Amino acid sequence: MPIDYITHKGRKILYVDLSESKSEKRSLELLEETREAYEKAVGELYVLVNTEGAFINTTISEKMKKYGKLYFRDRAKSRAFVGVSGLKKIIMTAYMKVTGGNLKLFNDLEEAKDYLAAQ
Repeated sequence: MPIDYITHKGRKILYVDLSESKSEKRSLELLEETREAYEKAVGELYVLVNTEGAFINTTISEKMKKYGKLYFRDRAKSRAFVGVSGLKKIIMTAYMKVTGGNLKLFNDLEEAKDYLAAQ
């Protein structure tokens, strides 16, 4: 399941696995599912997003920025992204400037989980 909760060192984390999104359509579907998961979340929200191999383009980037400002930024206590390189890194840098908030980039999934668990 691409969006589900995991527990790492006692911390409940919303895990968003975008690595399977190989098309614009699927990426937009997962973005919408992520928005829904944010809305349903109860209590403090810690989020881990795996973008390794994920499809991204300007349409997805614009929707990410919109959702980031409207839903994601203020709802999550802490967010960690993994697999951000190349074009995704450029887009994420712009995303972080637009949405601000508590977001950190990592190269390693375990390192990102440890970071969220320590928050």
